[in-house]
Amino acid sequence: MKIRKYYKKIFFILILFSFGLVLTGCATGETQAYPPDQESAASPQPEDNPQDTNTPETSPTGELSKENIGSLSSMELVSKMKAGWNLGNTLDSHWNARVWGTINAPGDQEKLWGNPVTTKEMIDFIKESGFNVVRIPVTWYIFTGPGPDYLIDEQWMDRVQEVVDYVIDNEMFAILNIHHDDYRSGNGWECGWLKLYGRDGPLTEDEKAEMLHRFGRLWKQISERFKDYSEYLLFDGINEPHTSFLHNYTNETWVEQSGFLNELLQVFIDTVRASGGKNTSRHLMVAPYFASVGMDPNDKEGRIANFVDNDNGTLWINDPQNRLIVSLHYYEPWGFVTAPDDSQWFSWYFDLDVGSVSHNMNVLFQILEQNFITHGLPVIMGETGALNRKMPDGGSNEAERVKWAEYFFTKLKELGIPVVIWDDGGQFQLLDRSNRVWLWPDFISAFVNVYD
Repeated sequence: MKIRKYYKKIFFILILFSFGLVLTGCATGETQAYPPDQESAASPQPEDNPQDTNTPETSPTGELSKENIGSLSSMELVSKMKAGWNLGNTLDSHWNARVWGTINAPGDQEKLWGNPVTTKEMIDFIKESGFNVVRIPVTWYIFTGPGPDYLIDEQWMDRVQEVVDYVIDNEMFAILNIHHDDYRSGNGWECGWLKLYGRDGPLTEDEKAEMLHRFGRLWKQISERFKDYSEYLLFDGINEPHTSFLHNYTNETWVEQSGFLNELLQVFIDTVRASGGKNTSRHLMVAPYFASVGMDPNDKEGRIANFVDNDNGTLWINDPQNRLIVSLHYYEPWGFVTAPDDSQWFSWYFDLDVGSVSHNMNVLFQILEQNFITHGLPVIMGETGALNRKMPDGGSNEAERVKWAEYFFTKLKELGIPVVIWDDGGQFQLLDRSNRVWLWPDFISAFVNVYD
């Protein structure tokens, strides 16, 4: 994504001005195969501020700078990324119906879903293994106080920052997000708060205003804490925004949810930009509904059209600083990588001679190329993975997963899309975190070698 000369001039003036100032202050893996204290400032719509794709802002060398957040375009920044790893089911873990204040220390939260407390040695090992991206999913609502301030507990924020520092100190990219704050409920329990739709229909205007306010408050506090961090740190607005209890999807529900999601993402962008420091031009990741635009190239549901303005080659949300990266999660082909039934042939073998497998992969690449790559819109595959399964002979499916990785990741690399593999410490576990040993070394080697 690039910006017009008019905005380039404004941006250049702002950069020069900022140098003259003395700054004061400083994924469970859900699968979908087809599936601020301030209000959002008024921002020009894409048609009023089309994003030129011909003249990128770069540093003289095109190299990554720890000091100048605006030294690289988002496309150039993405091109610096190699293999990535998700610190899944850790800082994002939470408990149904667990209320704020019942967990005594951040370490209790990290271990809630069975993973050990994250250490610097663990992240050092990730770097030594050839990775240069770590995504840090974080669930915030448990350690967030009541409205209207929605203050994040300082101890929790400190712990999140400590983990971010483990990554940044290794000169690796850190991706920080809001992960499981979405509302969920079941028989006698509920958790989270963020909704895109109500049980009885669209959210009311008052409900939307409260969602926008709370969402902005979270990102205002996160932005303030990290505003002096270099461009090795990226913010990812929302993990997989969706409505968990909505099962009857229509064009109207897609339009309503996607429209409100765009409002939330615009609050995210405006809040981060208004926080100052290096956040004025930090690279930001934004996701469509469920971090996916589906598997229909014809887009009958309108999932693509509600996120991408294909006529102008832009996103419907707007960032005058032109530092947006599309965040997508695809687990394909679904039958092989994540189908719950592991007793079928399609869950055992990655075979491109099988029509459904080759079809799914080709459709995905077509969607990515037509709707993002062609327009010069940078993309990060923030989550993907393939389940650990037993083969019919009782052995590991690692060899089949190696085939999948070599094919899938090579194709994504050719499209200029880096991958951050999902590791939840469970069925998608790759790393024995306590002992710092890869459980499936051939798979990891195949992945790292693609992006090396």
